[in-house]
Amino acid sequence: MAGFVIVMCGVSAKDARMVEIVVSRAPNMKFSYQLVQSANATRCDVVLCDVQAPTARGELAAMQAKFGRMPVIYVSDDGAGGDAPYRIARRTLLLHVLRTLDEISNTQMRSTMVSAPATQRTIEPVVPIVQPISAEPKQLEPLSTLIVDDSLTVRSQLQGALDRIGIKAQLADGGQAAIDAVQKQRFELILLDVVMPGMDGYTLCRQIKSAPTTRNTPIVMLTSRSSPFDRARGALAGCDTYLTKPIDLKSFYRAVDKVLLKAFKDNRALMTERGYKTLAL
Repeated sequence: MAGFVIVMCGVSAKDARMVEIVVSRAPNMKFSYQLVQSANATRCDVVLCDVQAPTARGELAAMQAKFGRMPVIYVSDDGAGGDAPYRIARRTLLLHVLRTLDEISNTQMRSTMVSAPATQRTIEPVVPIVQPISAEPKQLEPLSTLIVDDSLTVRSQLQGALDRIGIKAQLADGGQAAIDAVQKQRFELILLDVVMPGMDGYTLCRQIKSAPTTRNTPIVMLTSRSSPFDRARGALAGCDTYLTKPIDLKSFYRAVDKVLLKAFKDNRALMTERGYKTLAL
């Protein structure tokens, strides 16, 4: 397993501890990460910089002078601070820091492979795939969501909200019903309650995210618990974002739009072709 050193600049002790929990205990990790404070750094692969901390800019400049340029993940209240491609809003730090680190690590590994001697690489021939020309345009399937909640009232409310934006919903009242559903059908989004009888939402989320066929399916966790510890548990389980109950409709539509747009790689036109209706909020 490849290892990377993450140097923290201006990151508070509380945030550093929670990030350390996420990156050290996540299941099925492709890379290992070691977190160090800038004052103790003898190596630096990636910088995690809280851009709003008074000392952050100075610490970052010192790291760049010592180790050269390296990828920087900027953290700020609104997620807009910093001048690098990798920026995370503070409230979603625990949800997104691990996948951002993995994205950077994958990029660095690919760069290393490209720069290796040609004799160490095997280039496979590219075989073009010729698709048959259809006389009629193919009708795209509408977007589909799985709602997992033991409350019939909540399931019905969310189903109605999704119908308003052109998304079909299938309902499951618990963990086993949800597992049966994802084994039979592909979903573009899963809405998952945390507290359910039998299998809780964290366990179900881990199972869905560990399966090759559903690992990239966005999961929005619905919970009345919003402490940093509970958010860390959700991040470790692999969820993409949180919504706190009782659910505000504007927040719900914003969260759905954000995770779907990311899953579709910012291709809103394709989402629209699949029947999605963007609401003006």
